[in-house]
Amino acid sequence: MKMYDKFLSASYGKLLLCLLFLYGNFPARATSYSMAELSAQASDWLQQQLQQMEHGQLQADLYPLDNRLADKSCDSPPQFSLVTPKLQRQNTVRISCTDEGNSWQLFVPLRLRQQISTVVSTQKIPAGSYITAEMLTMADIDVLQSRGMPVTNLQLVIGARSKKALNAGQMLSQTDLCLVCKGDVVTIEGISSTLSVSTQATALQDGSFGDTVRLQNNQSQKVISAVVTAVKKAEIKL
Repeated sequence: MKMYDKFLSASYGKLLLCLLFLYGNFPARATSYSMAELSAQASDWLQQQLQQMEHGQLQADLYPLDNRLADKSCDSPPQFSLVTPKLQRQNTVRISCTDEGNSWQLFVPLRLRQQISTVVSTQKIPAGSYITAEMLTMADIDVLQSRGMPVTNLQLVIGARSKKALNAGQMLSQTDLCLVCKGDVVTIEGISSTLSVSTQATALQDGSFGDTVRLQNNQSQKVISAVVTAVKKAEIKL
């Protein structure tokens, strides 16, 4: 009986080794993904990317893959990327599998929305009007579907002049207004590390916040360039 037991034990061990050898060399079975699963994974991946972007409140509307399409298999986890890395309203998530002999790509359209608090008009504003507080309010606007640099500080543009007619509810952009307008008498502040002086000059061109404009000193008649900092105010470095 002892010899028989040893024979069974040895046979069992050899069989176990054979099974381990055979199954250990079989390729891993590829994972199958439905269109719904791939769409959900693409959505999760996109949300992670949006959280890492410092562009205000970014939101995305993802258009899921057609569930009538056949499932896709891939040995390794599918890879996700944006077709156009640049931030824009219309974009696409690329889903890809790079398995040798089983590579494929799928594309999931999306629409981005960036909600930020911006200045909007409460009424129709004719071109050339001076802006008052009653004409404006703050509202959350999708800036990705708008043109121009939005105005985000209401107080900054009180007293500015509209360069074109504005509709009620329209988001104001910096190009819609001139904080310093041609012909305005502007206060110019000259600043250095130890000194600050101011003088008056006449604007020779329109400018919005941050623009460099030409002005003519009212005393010396010298033409200088200064950066617009507020309504009828500009600054130069001494």
